[in-house]
Amino acid sequence: MRSDPSTILTTSVLISAFVSVVDTYTTYEFGEDCKYLTEYLDEDDKIYVEYNGKNVHGSCNTFQFKGESDDYLDEYKVCLTPVYFTDPDCDVSVNIKSSYFSGTEHTINCYKNKDEKYCGSQDKTFYIEFKSRSLLMSNAKFKFLVTATKVYDFFNDESDSDHNAALIGGIVGGVIFGLILITSLTGIFCWCVCRRKPSQGRVLSPVQGTANVYVQYSSQPQQNNACATVSTGTTPAVQPTTQQQTLGVTPTQPTSFQWSAPPPSYNNVMETSTTK
Repeated sequence: MRSDPSTILTTSVLISAFVSVVDTYTTYEFGEDCKYLTEYLDEDDKIYVEYNGKNVHGSCNTFQFKGESDDYLDEYKVCLTPVYFTDPDCDVSVNIKSSYFSGTEHTINCYKNKDEKYCGSQDKTFYIEFKSRSLLMSNAKFKFLVTATKVYDFFNDESDSDHNAALIGGIVGGVIFGLILITSLTGIFCWCVCRRKPSQGRVLSPVQGTANVYVQYSSQPQQNNACATVSTGTTPAVQPTTQQQTLGVTPTQPTSFQWSAPPPSYNNVMETSTTK
């Protein structure tokens, strides 16, 4: 009996697709793998965590996972589903925590939770910690399936549409307010700098200058007026003023000029010298 070539081709494609899907699964084993970094997964990822009785070093007894996708504003929670858990001697236990140093939130051992699915907190890291009472190899074996479930879609969640709109509006409003504030502060600063800058050709302001009064009297004795020169720090100004009314003091009158006798002539001087 000959097989149909199309049937063979279809079967080969299905087998290849199945193998490729199976190969995408990732498995971490306690006692075999040592992973210090957080493993990120989305709704399409499936990760297995297992234990096959090997000795587990204290520095490699924890695996951590967190849900994340390309839309970083979306939020996930990580869930663990036991595939099987066998521990006839009750030697091991598995603790679920939200951080390395936090308390235990969920425990799986030979007494409880061997078949129950457990999901961690929303948008929190999921820590799986292995504990053993024996330092030697154990008869215990288990296998868990780790998946991520989206619990918050930032763009498509209708129940939070108002919240999303308010968040976007708040971000845009904050940016606009920041630009207005920066512009206002810049304008005030420039105004203050320009106001304090002295004008060209100005040496000293009238307020800062000290008024110096200079009194200049007329050389003519018959006039009773004086000129007062007032300096205010800028160009001096000469103003006529009355001595007694403006200055409040009576200046000393200049002494009148008296004509003296002219000097002797040359002939008189010579005659006097000859006579002597």
